[in-house]
Amino acid sequence: MDSTVPVEIIDYEDRYKQDLEDISLPWLLEYDLLEPVDLEMLAAPHRFVADGGRVLLARCGQEIAGMVMLEIQGDGVCEALKFGVKESYRERGIGTALMEAAIQAARDAGQKTMVVTSHHKLKAALRIYEKLGFEYVTYSDKWFQLSDIRMELEL
Repeated sequence: MDSTVPVEIIDYEDRYKQDLEDISLPWLLEYDLLEPVDLEMLAAPHRFVADGGRVLLARCGQEIAGMVMLEIQGDGVCEALKFGVKESYRERGIGTALMEAAIQAARDAGQKTMVVTSHHKLKAALRIYEKLGFEYVTYSDKWFQLSDIRMELEL
């Protein structure tokens, strides 16, 4: 794989629907974190866009290498969901580029706070969140039973 191929952050299109599962399911299964709500989100990416959010994809050449969903929750709060990068593309800055794009999209949408929920096993994602300034807060989540970490970033 050519590591010199630049990453391009693009918006989701229907032709990339299978890529959403190809990115998310391997890590959700590897860490035993797959829940029914994950499958619902992957099956209906348009609901995020319909509510003013975004589904951002990292494209390297012609291949989709990573993704993040941005959900607008109201009262200036949004959440980054299903953040992941295919294993063969990790350690190249793609995850950081995706999260930076999600943060900018949230700011552009007038959001004040971005939330991420995660799990302590997902060390690479947590390092990216920490690097970008997310701070740990008391955990409580209405969607994911298997998550155990909540972080927030004031935008």
